[in-house]
Amino acid sequence: MKSFVIKFLEKSEGAKIILICFICSLLGIFLIYVAALNTKPQEVKLNEINFGLIGRVISTEGKIVSKNSHKAGHLFLTIEEEDTKIQVPIFAGLMSKLKEVGLSEKDFIVGKNLFVTGLVSEYKEQLQIIPRKIDDIKIK
Repeated sequence: MKSFVIKFLEKSEGAKIILICFICSLLGIFLIYVAALNTKPQEVKLNEINFGLIGRVISTEGKIVSKNSHKAGHLFLTIEEEDTKIQVPIFAGLMSKLKEVGLSEKDFIVGKNLFVTGLVSEYKEQLQIIPRKIDDIKIK
C-alpha cells in the first residue's frame, strides 16, 4: 500500500515542485547553520578599531586601565593598548553568568590584560566593545 505522500506526488506535478523547493530550503538552512558555526570574529588591534566596525563582532585585547561598577550590577572597564583606549561594558546579566563560573568584579584588576570578543557599538560618541557571553571574556 502506497503512502499518502507518494500517491499525492504521483498525481500532481506541482506537488513535486513544492517538495523539491522544500528540500532545497532545508538544505539552505542547514548550510547557513554550518557556516555560522564556523565563523570566527575578526581579530583587530585596539588602535585599528574605528566607527566603520560598528555592528561587527571583533576580538581584541588590552590592559585594564580603569574599572567602575554600577549599583545595578554592571561593570564598566576601559582597556588600553599604546595610546588607544576603548570602553568594555559588562552588563549585569553577563556579570551574573560570570559569577556562576567563578569570575567576579574582583578578578578584573587594573593592570591585567583582557582579551575580549564582542559587538562594536557607539555610546555617547565613544566606541565600545560589548561582550555577550562568558567565552567572550578572558583575563590574562
